[in-house]
Amino acid sequence: LVGSRVEVLTSSCFCRARRQAMAELGAEDYSLRQYFYSEATLKLLCELCGRDDIKCIALLSTPSIFYALPSDLRQERAWLFEFDRRWSEGNDRFVFFDFNAPVEELPKELLGACDLVVADPPHINVATLAKYAKVFKALLAPEGKLLLTTAADNEQWVASELGAFAATFVPKSTAAWGLMGRFRLYANYRDEAMRVPNTDDFPAGAAEDSDGAEEDYG
Repeated sequence: LVGSRVEVLTSSCFCRARRQAMAELGAEDYSLRQYFYSEATLKLLCELCGRDDIKCIALLSTPSIFYALPSDLRQERAWLFEFDRRWSEGNDRFVFFDFNAPVEELPKELLGACDLVVADPPHINVATLAKYAKVFKALLAPEGKLLLTTAADNEQWVASELGAFAATFVPKSTAAWGLMGRFRLYANYRDEAMRVPNTDDFPAGAAEDSDGAEEDYG
């Protein structure tokens, strides 16, 4: 596992970080379409954020990742872009983020400066994804990396518009589609860790699309 922060990958360290994260993170606000990732999903995403070549991370609408990261990595690399201001208190890595606002309102010092952008948009419709796509393009450095979680139904759009493809690892979150295994982790780059199935959350065959499943998540 070359290129990763040992403290992120060590199970005992991650469990301590996870407990600390839950205390700081608090509960989801479903009125804002907030859905947090499972422990297995957080572990993978924290591992990817901890790669040695990643120096600046924009976490868009993903507070559970921010608080699961080791505190030093959080302070040195990560920026939390969030609409919910409750995480702004005492947090100099907080950036108020409204995906409906023009990209010109993003912090100028972060434009074209992020090695990695991770996003979990609050809606799965293409109109919302298109607005996030503008933010991705504004924040990413040349050759920057993108990680996006959204519905499996969006696979074709994500591939054509973002050049990102579904990983073998299926993410789980508290959103209904995430609980059913109908979300995907899309990336515009390869990493061996994403090729490992998420058997912690989805035993063999459990993360399959279910015809007719619906959710007010659009």
